[in-house]
Amino acid sequence: MINQFRGGMIESLKFLRRKERKMKKICLYIFLSVFLFLGTISFTPCSWAQPKQLIFTTGAMGGGFYAIGGGMAAHINNAVKSVSVTAQASGGVNENVNRLDTGVADIGLSSHWDAYQAYQGEGQFKKKFTNMMGLGILFKNWSEPYTVKKSGIQTFADLKGKKISVGAAGGSMHKFMSMYLQAHGIDPEKDVKLVHLPPMESVDALRDGQIDAVMEIAGIPTAALTDLSVTQPITIIQFAPGLREKFLRDNPMFVPLTVPAGTYKGVDKDVPTVGMLAIWACRKDLPDDLVYQMVKAIYSDEGLTYLRRVHAAAQSITREDAAKNMPIPIHPGAIKYYKEAGLM
Repeated sequence: MINQFRGGMIESLKFLRRKERKMKKICLYIFLSVFLFLGTISFTPCSWAQPKQLIFTTGAMGGGFYAIGGGMAAHINNAVKSVSVTAQASGGVNENVNRLDTGVADIGLSSHWDAYQAYQGEGQFKKKFTNMMGLGILFKNWSEPYTVKKSGIQTFADLKGKKISVGAAGGSMHKFMSMYLQAHGIDPEKDVKLVHLPPMESVDALRDGQIDAVMEIAGIPTAALTDLSVTQPITIIQFAPGLREKFLRDNPMFVPLTVPAGTYKGVDKDVPTVGMLAIWACRKDLPDDLVYQMVKAIYSDEGLTYLRRVHAAAQSITREDAAKNMPIPIHPGAIKYYKEAGLM
């Protein structure tokens, strides 16, 4: 009995020692796993080191805003490694302002007058859109409403009773067309029919005779007009004699511009028109350093050269004008760059 009891005790001790060694191995495995996990967090790129994802809201496909915005996003991605910018199409300026205000987008394009009115809560904007700040002046936007030459339409006065596309819903081109019509004594609600079609759909509708004219305000040359002029002679609609000067006096937010002869096939003479300045803006809560790097990238020699290859409208973008006449407060990160470059 004693021997049996002693043998049982010995076996129990052996079992306990084996179990203890096994538990030590498990604990060591757990310790090493935790250590390696912590080491991974400490020594490999963390979530905050990954490129910051930003949305750049631009304009309708086929328009100047869409092309320039896409080019800006691509150059920022190449020049600023801490950010990844995705360009998105939009209905236009009004939609861009709303996207910035609600945080759906981080960067966006606008005209300087629309941005001013939105920030102040004036005109068509029923509240103050103060969640955006300016980044810089970009290029000139030419007003170039157009039709096919066979329509016989020459000036805005000829549009009475006509059907006119005023861009995608969410844009502001309907507002500009209404102003031009009113300057010619035409009621935009009673005397014409305004419809909302994106640029390339407008081209198709005009080509098929479903509409009589298209409103466009963009950098030149504009893809939609270029596309149409290849297949059909076009006319850029002008102010009736003497009315452009009066319009500019009454609406100082516009500037006098000219569409040069040869910009589009069949447009053989300079066309006097009006226009606005394009700007880019961002959500006001974007980090200063990130904004500084993006603004510096766009207005660098490399950035301007790249954008001029993307779209001819970028020919009018200059570093010297970037901080001039900004209609809304400039983001501190952009101010840092402009002061560093001697532009403020």
